[in-house]
Amino acid sequence: MTDQNKWKEMSEDISDISKKIKNNLSSEQNIDDLKDSIKAIKENVSGTINNLIDIIENTVNDEEIKKDTLDVVNNLRKEISNMVDSTKDKVSDVINFDTSIKKSEEE
Repeated sequence: MTDQNKWKEMSEDISDISKKIKNNLSSEQNIDDLKDSIKAIKENVSGTINNLIDIIENTVNDEEIKKDTLDVVNNLRKEISNMVDSTKDKVSDVINFDTSIKKSEEE
C-alpha cells in the first residue's frame, strides 16, 4: 500500500468518524467532551514527538542522519497536526450543520 493510499484511507476513516459523531451527538456535554478529547490527542501526540526528538538529538551521533531523522519526524508532526486540525474542523462543521438544522426545524 502506498503512502498516498494510507493517507487517503486515514482521511476516509476520519470522515466516517465524523459521520458517526454527527449521528451520536445528543447533548452539549458530548460536544465539550469531544473537543477536550481532540485537544488531548493533539497534546499527547505533540509530547510524544517532542520526546522522540529529544531521544534522537541525544543518541544519534552522525549529524547527517540526525538531521534527516529530525526532518522526517518534523514532517510527521506537521502531518499529524494537520490531520487532527482537519478532524476538528470537520467535527465543527458537522456540529454547526446539525445545530443549523435543529434551529430551522424549530422555526
